This record gives sequence, C-alpha cells and structure tokens, in this order.
Amino acid sequence: MRLFAEFWRRLKVLLGRRRFRRELEEEMQLHLEMKTRANVEQGLGQREARGAAMREFGNATLVSEVSRDVWGWTGLEAWFQDLRHGLRLFGRSPGFTAVVVLTFALGIGANTAIFSVTNAVLLRALPVRDPSRLVFLGSTQTGTQSGWDDTVLTMPIVEQLRARTDVFSDLMVFAPLDFSTLAIRYGNQPEEGRADMVSGNFFTGLGVRPVIGRTLVPEDETGHAQVAVLGYGYWTRRMNREPGVLGRTIYIKGAPFEIVGVAAPEFVGLERRVATDVWVPLEDRADLRPWGSSPTGDQSLHSFPNWWCLMTIGRLAPGVNQQQALAELQPAFQRAAIEGSKTAAWNERPPRLLFLSARGIEGVRDDYGQPLVVLMAMVGLVLLIACSNVAMLLVARNSARQREFSLRLALGISRSRLFRQLLAESLLVVAAGCGLGWLFTLWATSALGRWADLGFNVAPDNLVLGVTLVISLGAALVFSLAPLGGAMRTPVGLALKTSAPAAGQDRRKLGAGRIVVAMQMAVCLMLLLGAGLLGRTLRNLEHIDLGIRTEGLAAFGINPQQKVPSDQDAIRFYEKLLERMRSLPGVQSATLAHNRPGSGWSSNTGGILIDGTSPTGDRPASMRWNMVGPDYFHTIGGTLVLGRDFNEGDSATGPRVAIVNQTLAERYLPGQNPLGHQLAFPGEKVQRTIIAVARNSKYTGIRDTDRPTAYFPYTQMTGLEGMTVEIRTSGETPAVLAQARQALVELDPDLAMLSPMTEREQFDQSISDERLLARLAIFFGMLAVILVATGLYGTLQYRVSRRTAEIGVRMALGARRGEVLWMVLRESLAESLAGVALGVPAAVTAAGLLRSMLFGLTPSDPVTLGGAAVVIAVVAVGASLIPARRAASVDPIVALRYE
Repeated sequence: MRLFAEFWRRLKVLLGRRRFRRELEEEMQLHLEMKTRANVEQGLGQREARGAAMREFGNATLVSEVSRDVWGWTGLEAWFQDLRHGLRLFGRSPGFTAVVVLTFALGIGANTAIFSVTNAVLLRALPVRDPSRLVFLGSTQTGTQSGWDDTVLTMPIVEQLRARTDVFSDLMVFAPLDFSTLAIRYGNQPEEGRADMVSGNFFTGLGVRPVIGRTLVPEDETGHAQVAVLGYGYWTRRMNREPGVLGRTIYIKGAPFEIVGVAAPEFVGLERRVATDVWVPLEDRADLRPWGSSPTGDQSLHSFPNWWCLMTIGRLAPGVNQQQALAELQPAFQRAAIEGSKTAAWNERPPRLLFLSARGIEGVRDDYGQPLVVLMAMVGLVLLIACSNVAMLLVARNSARQREFSLRLALGISRSRLFRQLLAESLLVVAAGCGLGWLFTLWATSALGRWADLGFNVAPDNLVLGVTLVISLGAALVFSLAPLGGAMRTPVGLALKTSAPAAGQDRRKLGAGRIVVAMQMAVCLMLLLGAGLLGRTLRNLEHIDLGIRTEGLAAFGINPQQKVPSDQDAIRFYEKLLERMRSLPGVQSATLAHNRPGSGWSSNTGGILIDGTSPTGDRPASMRWNMVGPDYFHTIGGTLVLGRDFNEGDSATGPRVAIVNQTLAERYLPGQNPLGHQLAFPGEKVQRTIIAVARNSKYTGIRDTDRPTAYFPYTQMTGLEGMTVEIRTSGETPAVLAQARQALVELDPDLAMLSPMTEREQFDQSISDERLLARLAIFFGMLAVILVATGLYGTLQYRVSRRTAEIGVRMALGARRGEVLWMVLRESLAESLAGVALGVPAAVTAAGLLRSMLFGLTPSDPVTLGGAAVVIAVVAVGASLIPARRAASVDPIVALRYE
C-alpha cells in the first residue's frame, strides 16, 4: 500500500506539472501571435514579423526546454542540454558569434604566443636529465678573453674544479670553434655551419642520448680523437636522416672528423640563440681553437693558462646546494686564476666565481629579458581589452534575453541553474576562441622563432598549455558572472509584460559599461604610446648616419683554414683572393677587414701608448681596433678628414702605419695635428705612425657610440686567420656574390662563403631585435585599436537600440537629426576623453620602462603622445558614427510604436 500511495502521489504531481506546462505553452503561443500581428501592423511581412517576434519573445519550444530543466534533467544530461541550447542561441546570430569568438581568440592567441617565447627564453629547463641540478659557471675575471662577458674560464681553472667531485658530479666544458659560422664540408660541397668543441663527458654529464651511434666519451677528449657528433637538425637538413652516415668523414675548417653519432632531436646545444650543427672533442692543436682564434699566434688551448675562453656547466653533487658549492670552490678557483695569470694586482682583489642560472637559454635572458617583459605586459593589456569586450557584448546580448530569464525563473528553476546555463554558453565561446587562438599561437611562435633567428624551439609546451587553460577557464567564469547580476534582478513577471525593452533599462548597467569603455580607452592609449615610441625608435635607427656608404657594398667571410700555416702564407692567400675578386665583372674595388662593420664584434685593447706615453696619465687609455686591407676607406665609402688611405705599399716589410678616427684624435691628441704621431699597443715596442684621420663611422652596429678607434694594415699584424671581404659593386649585388662564390670554388674547393650579404643587411641585422619588438608593439597597438573600436561600436549600437522609443519621442517633439547625432557622438567622445585623461599619466609612467630601448626619444615624447590621443579620438568618432547615424535616421512614427 505504501508503494502504491507513493506512486499515485508522484503521478498526480506529474499530471499537474504537465497541465501547467500545456497551459503555459498555450499562453506563450497567444502572446507570440499578438506580437506577430503588432509587427505586421508596423509594415513587416508575415515571415519577418513572425521571426522578429520569436527573436524578441523567445521560441515557444523554450517552455518545454525549461520544463525539462526543472522536472526531467539532472547531472550530465543537464549540461548537454545547456550546451545544445547555447549552440542554438549562437547559431541564430552568426555575426555576433564570430565577433565574440574572434575577439577572444586574438586576445588569448597573442598572449599565449608571447608567453610561449618567454617560457622558452626565461623559464624552460634544458631538455636534459635533471636540469634543476645544473648551473652555468662564470667569474669576475681580468685577462685575455674570448667569448661572452663573464661566462668563460681558463683551462687550469677547469682542471682544478673538475677534481672537486665532492661538489660536482659532472663538470662539462664547451666552446664554439668560431664566433659565428665556419666552413663545414660533407661530400664535395662546403657550406657554413656551427661547431662546438666540448669535453668528453659533455653528453653523458648532461644526460643527452644519441639517436644513432654514440656520443663522445672522456677518452675522446684525452686522446684528442678526431670524431664528431652531429646535431639532429643538421643531420636532417644536410643528410636527410641517412643512417649510413656513421663512419663517414666530415671536414670542419679543413680538418677531417669521423662521424660517430647523432644527438637527440630536442637537444640543440648550449650556445646563445643558435643551434649547434656538430660537436667535436676539445682539441689541442693550433688550427682548431675556441672562438676561432688564439691570443698568441700558434699557441693552443692547453698551452696558454690565462686564456679565458671556456664556457662551463656543472651538475651539483647530491645533497649540495649552490651556496655550499660556491663556498667550497671559491678558494680553489681563485688560486688557479692567480697562478695562471701571474698578476700581482689580483692578490689584492682576486676574481670571484659566479653561478648563473641554467634555466632558460643562457645569454639570451640578458638580450630578450626586458623586451619579453614589455611584450608580455602589452599582450596582457590586449587580453584585458578582449575579455572586457566579450563580457560587454555578452551582457548586451543577454539584456535582450530578460524575458527568457524571467520565464525560466517563473517555471521554478534555481538561480544556480541559471548560472550554469550562462557558464555553459561562456564555455562554448571560450572553447571556440581557444581552439582558434591555439592555431594562431602555433603559427605565431614559429614565425617569431624565424624572425628573431632563434635556433631553439619556442613552440608551446605543457606549461604554456596549462596556463592558457587556467586563463581561459577564468575568462569563462567572468563571462558567465558578468550578465548574471542582470539576470538575477529580472522580475519574475516580466515574461508576460509587453514593455520588456523599456523595463530592461538599467542606469547602473549603462554606467558600468561607460566605465569599462573609458578604461579600455586608457589601456589602448598606453599600448599606442608604447608602439609609437618603439616605432619611432626604429625609424630613427634606420635613418641614422652610418659614416660609410652601404649602397652597392657587399661582404662575405672567408677562412683559409689549414691552407695558411703562417702569417706570410695568409698574406699571399689574401693578396691572391683580392686580385681574383677585383677581376670579377661589376666589381669596382675590393678590400679586407678582420671585423666586419655592423657584425657586433670588435677588437679592443687598453693601455695604449701615444708617442711612448699614456695619453690619459695614470688611467689606461683604451681603443677599438681593426686590421684592414688596402683601399679600405675608399671601398666602404668612408671619409678621410686628413691624410691618405692604406695602399699596397703598406706591406709587411714597409713602415708600420695606422689610421685613427676623429674621436681618438680629439680625446688623446686634443688641439694637435695627429699626423706623424706614434701609436703603440701595450707592451709592444713597435711604433705605428698615424698617417690619416677618418671620420667617425659605426663599427659594431647601428646603436654604436663613437669611441677611439684605430685601423692597421692586415699585412703588418700577426695571428691572421679569418677575414671579411668587402666588395664595392656597380651591378646587381646578388649576381656579383654568385660570381664571387664560383671564384672561391675555383680558388679552393674547401672554401665556403660565410654569411654573404650587403652591408646594409648586415647593419640591419644589428637592430633586428628592435625591429621585431617595434613591429610586434605596433601590431598589438593596432589590435587594441580594433578591439576597442569593436567594443565601442557594439555597446553604442546596443544603447541606441534600447533607446529607440526615447529617440522617437525626442524627434516627435521637434529634435533635429543633427541634435540626435550629436547626442550619441557626445556620449562616445565623453567616454574617450575620460579614457585619455586616465590613460595619459598611466601611459607616460609605463613608458618609462622602455627608456633603455628608445633612441632619440624620451618616454614622454609629446609628438608620440599627441598622436596616440588623436588615434583614440578617431577611433571614438569612427566607431560611433554608424550607431549615431542610425539613431538620427529613426522614423518617429515607427519609434513610437516600438514596444
């Protein structure tokens, strides 16, 4: 009986609910027909009138859906119902859906792409075993140095630290065989590539396994074996992943090496920005030296104890932290440094060992750290604008759904159930935006890696994916909460009222929308000011006077390798090479330079002597210098203020001569005629007579500042190796370079043309980071403008549609179209003015972070700031014009009939 009674009770409840549901459906159909007739009376066709009524009132099938919400659906089934309902809603307005999804996709995609690069450069661990135990070693050193700042050690120091197995379980050493690319020959065709010489435990200590073959072992280092391990990228690019390469010979700078293995694909080496193609053991030979040179002629790596040239990475022993390791190693490090240098001054101020982070890409952190932080801030602001736009658009759309929300509440669903519906709709927007944004991220990260010439992988990893999902879920929560307040405040009886649009007016909501628009304008102003400053900085750099004539000037590197065992052989080789280059069609003149202008490299020395004494008294006098060929200034288009250019008579047996720049002459020989004075290197007995003064020109790059610089004939210098050939052409530069390449092959089949390009391209490379940063900043600034314009247009359009009746009354009472147009424009301009007022101080303050990146500008540059404000005004007027004209064209009769 109890079971029967419970069954009968539930049956009556179900029948009662079905009866209520049927009655409510009939009531809805009645109101739908009434609204349709009202629309027909306003001049619409039957189909259009029916569609307008359904869009405004809601489809009659909504009642059955809501009924199931209350009585028939629970758990996962309810979520599927919410998602289906959301898909139908978005499908009815494809234009609105496309704008919302694309807006969020651009915001999240740009944010993810920049964060992915930031993660690779600053945060990502090396793709090796247990990277948390690795540290790069550096020092505060003074000595003969080749390499990057404070990141190099000497061989005696390395040997001392290797013995401390209680601190390091492994200590790995590496150094590039040249500052840039070098000649690598596999088969008959030489090409340029990058090679490192490494310790025998380099791969085993890092935990890098081979794809095929083996890696290096300690015996390869101690025996100076001529074996090589290929990088996976080089093996793929050059040999098409051919397994049969093992045992074959590859030539590096003319020296043969047997290929013994290929490294894992994810490992590209430890050099800055670039991928290593080949690794060989540490060699003790004069023709294979770290960084492509040796400080004292034919001396090798092991025979010069004060040569700071080895980059080192260590794996801390178990149980040892960095502070303990530094305390244990400092005495041994200082003892080895002082004994190797024999410098008495170090007894008073000995060098100190440093540990540098092994997270991220070593060295690139310093180059890209601040620009990436700036870009992250910019894309964060873009994402903020995008999310606020999406939230405003969803609030505007859901304001027109107040009858639907009222009906749901009237049917008995809970407010938490209504929130779940809004959350499901937001999840649809976020999911579609994330999918599209992820595709944009994959393309953008690949493009950024190519544009910045990064040799490592910057594709998004699990960390980037996780952060993106967290941000997206947070955005979905915001998108669902934004319209929830208005939906919760909807009166339950609104579903049966006919004045829903009027009832839907909410001054608090309109005020909040105006505040959001003003904040968007302020953020957009900040982005535009940053983009303008960086863009104008790039323009200033591109139009700076280089001091040479780059039009028609091409350059390429050349390294004679083992063909020139002595300086005399090198001089004969280069004389023959210049003669061959000058005979090519289209070549007006040719010369040589040890350091290519604009390449970023320079030779520097301190303690120079002029006329036998220091020109600065007790303080050491420093200068940059370069060894060059005959007709150097004539070929590069430089200007000689006094004296003559180098010529063929400035040979190895001729008088020692030098040419100095204006800065050296003015600083060290003020008020004197520099010609005839004697210049000497520190500790050198040879006096070099100054024969000319050259106009200042850029040396290392476009941002170079004027510093004392001297030039010497290469024939009168020692330690000759790789040089740069400078060619002045009268024809097409690519054709001339192609002829020069063929001439090199005829001269020596092992010679590779290194980094052939015009000097304009070379100097442009010196500001490639500034160019990339400026272009990205401009892109994000324009993206912000588009998003702000879209948001402003959408909100104004919504406001105008909600004020149709009011506008009709105004026009019926005599308001002219121009007054209505100005009424709408005035609101937009007021919001823009408020945004500019908020944005100017914030933008100037934020632009202070760019101070070190600017050139010829200040963060508060009035022209750039004024231009950004003008753009904001144009955006405001442009986005407001269409809604304003639509409002001004409202027919008063139709507006007064508007419900």
